[in-house]
Amino acid sequence: MENSNSIKPIPQFAPEKSARKPTPSTPEKLSDKELYSKCQYYGTAARAWRQKFIGLLPEVNKRRLYEKKGFRDVFEFAFKLCGLSKEQVNLALNLRKRVEDKPVLKGMLENGEVSISKLARVVSIATPENEEELAEKVRVLPKSALETFVRDEKYLQKKACGKNENGLLKPLFGGQSLPGHDLDFEIADDIKEQFNELNSKGIDVNELLREMLKKRQERIAETKEEIAKTIQPTTSGYISTKIQNILKEEHGKKCSITTCKKPAMVIHHTQRFSLSRNHDPHFLAPLCREHHVIAHSVDIKYHQNKNRIAPFINL
Repeated sequence: MENSNSIKPIPQFAPEKSARKPTPSTPEKLSDKELYSKCQYYGTAARAWRQKFIGLLPEVNKRRLYEKKGFRDVFEFAFKLCGLSKEQVNLALNLRKRVEDKPVLKGMLENGEVSISKLARVVSIATPENEEELAEKVRVLPKSALETFVRDEKYLQKKACGKNENGLLKPLFGGQSLPGHDLDFEIADDIKEQFNELNSKGIDVNELLREMLKKRQERIAETKEEIAKTIQPTTSGYISTKIQNILKEEHGKKCSITTCKKPAMVIHHTQRFSLSRNHDPHFLAPLCREHHVIAHSVDIKYHQNKNRIAPFINL
């Protein structure tokens, strides 16, 4: 049995093409830019090797390799060689079991392609039918957007809205109307009094409310149509106050996705602005940051230049 202390030196990290290896120098002599560049480089290298190490742990555990190398258990093996906690090891081993019948996600785990924390977020909704689509989401979405995406999928599953041909539930983007909710706000006492008075006179309050809501929708639709007639092609991302106001009247201050209660942070073009070159309000929707990233996750070219996601500007 080999001594656990006889650990071979870690091989030099091979950076991706986009990474720039820092030149040797003492920290005191570095500029802020150079110091930050070194931190970025070594931090990226550390994460990459850590993910790949984690991907090997299920096989290490299966072979009981830790025993052959003088470690008490797989947890000591992972801690001494990579500084992993027991929780991280357990998560990796559990994930390996849950993706056994999902070769794409299994490969991502074993190759260290993505972090186990991101895989853990999607495994609860993963099936052999939808794993390829989920794998793409894991690759391109940041953790916060991935959490939002999974929450939306679980919500639709709970409401039994059906699945698409890939096994994923019907998307929230695309005009799908979702099931209604019980009121989650209080109606003012004076409004209740008026409703009761109308009801006592034999007036159908529900029908009255339907008519009011219908007129509101018609008014918004008419305003959008009037604005759309004046729309001219543009290269500017500026959206006029008039358009912003009608969107606010329609959707309020929150994200326009029904399941989301987060503040709207960006006006999303449902038709890519780079193609339409206009701000037609029929194809605009206020979204939170996470849903904006999800909305663009189907556009691979967008993610090839995903540094543009950070400012969350109109596209």
